[in-house]
Formats: sequence, structure tokens, C-alpha cells
Amino acid sequence: MYKPSIYDRISARREALEEEARLARLAEAAKELEPLPEPEPVPVALQDVASGFTFGGFNLQFPGGFRFRDIQTTLEHEGEPVSLKIRRRDAPAQQTLEQLFDASIQVLRESNPTLRVIRQRDCSLAGNAAKVLDFHFSAGLEQRHGRLVGALVPVEGQDPLQWVDISCVVDPSRPALSLWLIEFDSMLAGLVGN
Repeated sequence: MYKPSIYDRISARREALEEEARLARLAEAAKELEPLPEPEPVPVALQDVASGFTFGGFNLQFPGGFRFRDIQTTLEHEGEPVSLKIRRRDAPAQQTLEQLFDASIQVLRESNPTLRVIRQRDCSLAGNAAKVLDFHFSAGLEQRHGRLVGALVPVEGQDPLQWVDISCVVDPSRPALSLWLIEFDSMLAGLVGN
């Protein structure tokens, strides 16, 4: 039978202490690498100001009292068309974000009977709680991919909330549009108040 010598026991003890120190260093390094929690977004309210938009260097400003309810436009990105739609409505007091978002999805289903949901998730729009839907549908023989973002947004100085939804639709087979949804998300992340 083998009985470890005092030197073997001292060596084993030293190796155990070194391993314990190594594990403590790794644990400390892991704590340093833990991502800091993102700050809570600050909700931005819609303002009751004159609406307008800029295109090709021209700024079209509407008189006070006019505000957009629906904007439907086709943008061109690297020569490829991108359909963009923005809607703004008074939100009934009893309606929740989920109910209003489901109603927006229903409107999409009515206009695109072949609509297939890819995924749905929570997000924020201008610091307000929002929902996102990625979807796919057929437009004749061509395939289309889209994203819908909807949020209940306060209006500065008013109690009733506004329902705002923004959607885009692209042809997913176009290489120039392969990164469009990332750019769309960046564009929406840039929505901030004055």
C-alpha cells in the first residue's frame, strides 16, 4: 500500500490552492465581462405641432392644425422599392397594446390573405412599449417580406394615447434589400422628440 510522503502532501496542497486561486480569478474576470443592464428607455410623447416631411432637399411643411393620419409611400433603396406605411389613430381608452396590435395584424391579413407570421416579439418605439411582427406573403407570383411595429404613444399635454404603427414591405430576393430590416430598425431607433 502506498502512503504519500510529506512532500507529496505539501505538493498536493499547493496545487489545490493554486487551482482555487485560478478559479477565483476566472470568476472575477467573468463578473467584469457581464454586460451592464441597458438603461430603461425614456418614453417620448407625440407633440401637437405642424407636420411636414423632407424629400430630395425640399421641405414640405403643412399649416398648423393638420396632422398625418396615414402615410403610404414607396422609398427607393439602392434602386429597389421599399413600401412604407405609417398610421396614427386615437386609441380607445380600454384598448391595450396587445389588442391594438392584433387589430393591426388583422388589417394586414385582410389585405394579404397569404400572410404567414414569422415571429412576434416585444420592443420599444421612441421609448414606448411596442410590439413587432415579421411576416411573409405572396404578391401574385412574387414573395414579400415585411415588418410591422406598433405602439401606444402619449401625446404631449393630452390624456388620450395615440396608436402608431409603422410597417415596411420588401422583395426578399433583391440583394440590395438583404440588410433593409436592420436599416429599418436603426431608422426606428432614431425616433426621438425635439
